[in-house]
Amino acid sequence: MKHSPEFTDIIMSLDELVSACGQERQWVIELIEENIIEYDVPERQQFTGYQLTIVRRASRLSRDFEASVPAIGLILELLGEVEQLRQLKQQLDMQAPVIEVDIEHSKQPH
Repeated sequence: MKHSPEFTDIIMSLDELVSACGQERQWVIELIEENIIEYDVPERQQFTGYQLTIVRRASRLSRDFEASVPAIGLILELLGEVEQLRQLKQQLDMQAPVIEVDIEHSKQPH
């Protein structure tokens, strides 16, 4: 997922991220250790709204499917690939020529 302005306008610390997502601090640290999220501003150890959206999505996966942190990483990776494939398909569909066939006029008499 690409960073977009609406996701990067919020800057928060680890504690603020933990508070905003409603999970335990250690669980969020595990997401960092598994490279599911990373500091958007590494030198200050700060996150943006982009990471918050990922953490909230990860939290839903954890809750809904009782997924472990490594499983969440895999699920998010696969969901990202599916989204990329959908976007590629949409682009290809827009480029593909549409061929219309008039079935009535193409029928030959017996």
